[in-house]
Amino acid sequence: MTRRLTIFALVSTFLTSSSPILAEPTAGLLVGKVLYADATPPAERLDVTRDAVFCGAQIHIQRVSVNSTNRGLEGAVVSVEIASDSEPDDYRKSAVITNRGCAFHPRVLLTRVGQSIEIRNDDPVMHNTHITRETQTMVNVALVPQGRPIEKPVKKPGTYAVKCDAHKFMTAHLIAFPHAFFAVTDDSGVFRISGLPPGDHWVTVWHESLGAKRERITIPPRGEAVTTIEYTSHDLAPTK
Repeated sequence: MTRRLTIFALVSTFLTSSSPILAEPTAGLLVGKVLYADATPPAERLDVTRDAVFCGAQIHIQRVSVNSTNRGLEGAVVSVEIASDSEPDDYRKSAVITNRGCAFHPRVLLTRVGQSIEIRNDDPVMHNTHITRETQTMVNVALVPQGRPIEKPVKKPGTYAVKCDAHKFMTAHLIAFPHAFFAVTDDSGVFRISGLPPGDHWVTVWHESLGAKRERITIPPRGEAVTTIEYTSHDLAPTK
């Protein structure tokens, strides 16, 4: 009995000392704010020439939405330039863009290459959703009131223009990424991007009316990196 206990103790010691220590997976977090430092630009007023009974005689479009408390910029797209071959976690879940109230919701839609876009019409009037990348049309479809949603896969990365040919004031953007490291700022200008490998990376911020900015950030092996990116009125593109 004593001999068996001794052998067991020796084997246990050997296994404990020789077993490799598995390294914990390292993944960093980037948190930050995108700010607009100057006075908020006024909303654009556009006349409605079709379906004015439902849409209204004029449409007010706020292309730069700024939080009055902390100057946070809503709707800015933040991405970290990291190559990734992984399949999207929500690969089978479509990203949805809805025609509602004679506007596209959301105004900026983010997705990954390989996912599908579901296009809906919640309005009692017909809309046309026309999505293009550069000069190529991804989809161009008429949506009748209470009609079935239309799905279309996104096959190429890049920025797509979304418009309604029937209602010229309706515009939006679809941005497709080849990786999972992207986010859009909330109504306080805040964003979070998780699962980042440690090291130095380029961060790009894009806004439809303010353009793009890039900066270099360092992601720690564990914990978080914090950044603040600021736009001013000098970045504002002239109204077309």
